[in-house]
Amino acid sequence: MIPQNKSYIINQPDIFQFIPIALLLFAVLCHFPLESIAQKTPYTDPLDVKVSQEFSKIAQALEIDHYNLALELLSELSSNAVKVKNSALHKEALAATKEVKRLKREFAKIRNYSEIVKKKTNDPQAYKQVGNFYCAEKGDWGKGLLLLTQTDDPNLQQAARDDLDQPESPTEQGKLADAWWSLAKKAKGRVRKAYQLRGRYWYLKARPKLLLVEQVNREKQLREIVLEADKIVIWNKHGVTLTLGTVECVVTLLYKGKSVWRQVVMFPWKTNAPASQVLRPPHVRFDQIRVDITKYRGDGGGLGEIEVFDGTTNVARNCSAIAKSYWASRPEHHPNNVTDGDKTGSTGSWLLKRQLGWVLVDMANYLQQQ
Repeated sequence: MIPQNKSYIINQPDIFQFIPIALLLFAVLCHFPLESIAQKTPYTDPLDVKVSQEFSKIAQALEIDHYNLALELLSELSSNAVKVKNSALHKEALAATKEVKRLKREFAKIRNYSEIVKKKTNDPQAYKQVGNFYCAEKGDWGKGLLLLTQTDDPNLQQAARDDLDQPESPTEQGKLADAWWSLAKKAKGRVRKAYQLRGRYWYLKARPKLLLVEQVNREKQLREIVLEADKIVIWNKHGVTLTLGTVECVVTLLYKGKSVWRQVVMFPWKTNAPASQVLRPPHVRFDQIRVDITKYRGDGGGLGEIEVFDGTTNVARNCSAIAKSYWASRPEHHPNNVTDGDKTGSTGSWLLKRQLGWVLVDMANYLQQQ
C-alpha cells in the first residue's frame, strides 16, 4: 500500500519492450486459431450406446483394439454368468463374443493402415480405411469421423466435419443427411449401410420441422434403406411416486403390414431405476415394431424406450410412434417418447392409465398422434 501525503516516482515500463512479446503472440494465434486453443467440450456422439457395468472392462479393451483381451474377459464373464445361473447375462456374453470375433477379423484387414495412422503419417487412404472401420464396423463415430476429416475425398471430409459439429438447424441436418446419402451411393457393403443409416438419423431428427417440399425427395430415399433387426432393447417405465410399469408384453416386428417375428416378454422392474429386456430376433427385415402390453403393475403400464439395432445403430431413434392411448393426453406421456433416447424410465416415457394397450413405431412413415 502507498502511504498518503508523500511523493513517489513510479517507474513506467518502456512500451517498446512489449513489442517482441506481442509479435510472438500474434504468430502463435495465426498458427493456432483461438478456437483450437480454447478447451472444447468432449465429443459425445448422439448414437453412442452406454455399456453396462458388467461389460465396461470389455468395452475399454475394444476401445484400444485389444480384441484378444476382450475375448478373454468375455470368456470369464460367460463362465461367471453360468455359475450364478444368470441366463440373460450368459446369452449377452455369447452374442458379444461372436461380435468381437467378427471385429477381430475385420481389424486384421486394416491393421497396416492402423499402424500408419498411429504414426500420424500423411496417408489419406489409411485415414479413410481406418475411419470407415470405426464408423461402419465398430459404430464408433466419434473416433471414425475425426479420421475421415483427413481423407483425400473433399465430400467425405466435409460431411465428417459437419457431423462432428452436430448441427441443430433442421435445414443443416437435412443437408447433412443428403451428404451421407450421396456418399453411400459410391460406397459398398457395410460402409454403404453405415452411411445410409447416418444420413437417416439426421433426416429423422430434422423431419418434424422441415417443410413438406423439403421432405418429398428425402422420404423416397428413406424408404429405400433396408432395415434388419439384430437386437431389440425394451426399457420399462417406473414411478417415483406411483407404482406402475409393464409386467408382460408381446413384441412384434412387421414388414409391409405382416408379422415377421414375435416374442412374449416378461419384464424386469425396479422401484426407482431403469430396467430393460434384451431380445435377439434373427436378423429379420422389418419396417415397424409393435409392443402390446398384456399385464401391468399398479396404476398403469408403459415403456421408457424402444431400441431396435441394425448392426450397431439404433434405427428406432427419432422415429414417430402412435399408441392406443396415453395417460391424460399429456405430452410427457406421448408415444413418441419411446424413441427420444431417454431411457431413464422416469421421464420421457409412454404411459397408459389402468388399461391394456399398444404402441407402434414406424421406421419410415411420419405418424402423428395428437
